[in-house]
Amino acid sequence: MQQIFSTTRSKSKLLVILSISICGATIPLAIPHILVGHGLHAAIHIISIALGTFLSVVGLFTYTTFKTKRLFLMMCAFYAVTAAETFSFVNLVFPFIPSSMGLDGIIAHTLILLMLTFFVIGIFRSD
Repeated sequence: MQQIFSTTRSKSKLLVILSISICGATIPLAIPHILVGHGLHAAIHIISIALGTFLSVVGLFTYTTFKTKRLFLMMCAFYAVTAAETFSFVNLVFPFIPSSMGLDGIIAHTLILLMLTFFVIGIFRSD
């Protein structure tokens, strides 16, 4: 299984496929929010879900290859962040829990997106 994701090309393909799939599934739901001016907030959630899903899938394949507790915990952390972003996006689209889309929420979600972006960059590094 390690051979599947050992090259940058296969990781890139996985990232592109997952990103296109997730964007294709979520953007139609977010269009009403984009039209009323919450496009940045919706985009942060969609990108975070795509990057989190990529990290979760890579974490799953890495864990199944090496079976260490550390990799299992990292995989769980990626799934937890992805689940949190998915929950936030669903709550944005179908509000069932009151929330505010203030500056504090945008900053918090942007920092989560930044964290996921650094993890993705780390996956593609070959030091």
